[in-house]
Amino acid sequence: MEGTASENPVSNDGRENGLLLYYHQYSFYSQKVLLALHEKKLPYKSHIVNLIKGEQYQPWFLHINPRGEVPVLKDGIKIIPDSGRIIDYLEDNFSNGSTPRLMPLEEGADVRSKVTHFRSLLDHIPAGAITMGSFFHTQFCDKPKPPFIQPVRRLLQSAEKNSSTNLRLYAEKNPESRDTLLQKANSQDARHEALLNKDEFKKLLDQTDSILQDVEKELSSHTEDKTDWWLCCNHYTVADISLTILLDRLYRLGLENYFWANGKKPHIANYYQRVQLRDSYQKTIPSTLFHFKTLLQFQMPFVIGLGIVAAFAVLIGGLFYMRKK
Repeated sequence: MEGTASENPVSNDGRENGLLLYYHQYSFYSQKVLLALHEKKLPYKSHIVNLIKGEQYQPWFLHINPRGEVPVLKDGIKIIPDSGRIIDYLEDNFSNGSTPRLMPLEEGADVRSKVTHFRSLLDHIPAGAITMGSFFHTQFCDKPKPPFIQPVRRLLQSAEKNSSTNLRLYAEKNPESRDTLLQKANSQDARHEALLNKDEFKKLLDQTDSILQDVEKELSSHTEDKTDWWLCCNHYTVADISLTILLDRLYRLGLENYFWANGKKPHIANYYQRVQLRDSYQKTIPSTLFHFKTLLQFQMPFVIGLGIVAAFAVLIGGLFYMRKK
């Protein structure tokens, strides 16, 4: 069952049963949790936190997560932040009966060890730094896809530059979360400085490429009766969730040519094509129409707004035309 939006951010205050997910559709870490929920076929309610308007720093949400970060899962009175902790919670508490496991116990200790190994490798890749760094060092990116088209990248660049200043303003407005937000602001200053350094960004890309080389090697070992395996076995596991969302983010940033396209890593290329056919992927990753609707919500200068609307109108019109042929 696919999640449905909650109109009131405090409508589920612990008195109701069921899962409630606070998230944003474009959040890398939110997408990992969404994919896990869909893979496990778990029903859940949802509340979309509008990151564009800074809703994550409103007092009601800081009360839920003082760090002002999505995703956050509520299960009754339990509050679980952080995508990794949420996925572990779902696996530990919702893996009975018809609910699929993301860590297949029946595959044996070697497979479980391999799943844990690759998940750890992939989860240590700083996707946020890669995302923002790609906006400053566009020479590494080839044809970014929606939602990361040029006008949006410029807006996100500006938001990145002003992030620590805004965090300090939010800290003064929210005394209960002040220390946490000020710590985040200091960390943001250091991260922003590193992002502006092309050599440091290149080093980050190369570290990511090294991990993807390990992934390619593992996928290439799946021969004969294992050609339809996922990353570690014939089951789609928690390691596959990490890999799927990473590949999708790199693709949308226009980094697929840097990492795997044009014959660089053919097994990863094949994997990414296959995984896009999964029902869980299609329910998790926003559609082109959703990109269009979201971009209309951006509070941006009128001329830039018209440019985005026009660009997406042409894009969507072209898609409809191609479907009719």
